[in-house]
Amino acid sequence: MEDSKIQEALRYLEQGDKATEKNWFKKPEWDVAGQNYEKAASCFKAARSHEQAIQAYQKASDALFKSDSLFMAAKTMESAATIAALQLKQPERAVEMYKKASDLYLANMCPDRAGEMLEKGARALEPVNVDSAIETYIAACSLYESEDRGRFAIDTFRKAAAVMIKHKRYEAAIDILHRLNAIYQSIPNQQGLNKTCLSIIITLLAAEDEVEAKKQFQLFCSHAFVQSEESAIASALLDAFEQGDQDLLTQTVRKQTVIFLDNETAKLARGLQVPGAISQPPPAQSNTLNNENSYIIPYHVDEQKPLPPEPTEISTSTFAPNQTEIDERKPLPPEPTEASTSTFAPNQTEIEDEDDIC
Repeated sequence: MEDSKIQEALRYLEQGDKATEKNWFKKPEWDVAGQNYEKAASCFKAARSHEQAIQAYQKASDALFKSDSLFMAAKTMESAATIAALQLKQPERAVEMYKKASDLYLANMCPDRAGEMLEKGARALEPVNVDSAIETYIAACSLYESEDRGRFAIDTFRKAAAVMIKHKRYEAAIDILHRLNAIYQSIPNQQGLNKTCLSIIITLLAAEDEVEAKKQFQLFCSHAFVQSEESAIASALLDAFEQGDQDLLTQTVRKQTVIFLDNETAKLARGLQVPGAISQPPPAQSNTLNNENSYIIPYHVDEQKPLPPEPTEISTSTFAPNQTEIDERKPLPPEPTEASTSTFAPNQTEIEDEDDIC
């Protein structure tokens, strides 16, 4: 099937070349040539012969341009750029064709499609050349502004700012965000304006320009921004930096208002660090015995009780009675010392009693 498609494409190319011939009796038929070249490119694309498809699309674009069919010339050039970017993975080559397509769309009074081509080129360049991608994004934004189509370029401005923030091009990002602010003011769109103002404050703090962040905050507060939740968040961020309070900063960036910003801006906010931050020490762990909520391990019967310490030396003091114990005992009768006659002599009272009996 692929071979048959290639053969068909070659026949269309031959017909297109014949249509471009010029002689005494015939002028070049550029529109016919462009149509044949475009058919040939479609056949090459179906046969997965991508390089030949690109060449055929380029020839079709040139022929259609000469026939004053600017829109179709731009469209065929866009098709060639798409194949180069997606199939051949050649972003530098693709962006050149995207720029040509942009010029053709702009010449045909289609500024929105022209800006879209530049945005596609920037997206293709981002993985390989960030600086060129940013320049292309800026060119797309400028094109929308010059044609007074800013309200249709909001997504392009936001994507451009996201790429710049992602790759730490903070100065360029702040400029793009200010230009986006002007678009929101002209529409007007107060909610978008509030988010963009907060994004500018966060980007300035990430760029370590706290002074400029305070100035911009004061300028923003002269409008309706001062009554918004984004204004309260921006004020808390500035207070955290002024007081050197990292805990306050961490609590602020976790709020829902910050989470609802663009992804790259929200990530940037979560990564902010206060210079010379002072954070509260973590609370000390209380003793588990004094904690009423602590879990007490129950005693098991099979657990062995600790053994008493083994005696080291045997001394007589171990068996000697304590003085207190001696005091508590009853006193013993005194032992007899000598046998005397007084022990066996009768008492005078006893003798008198015996006389009475007699």
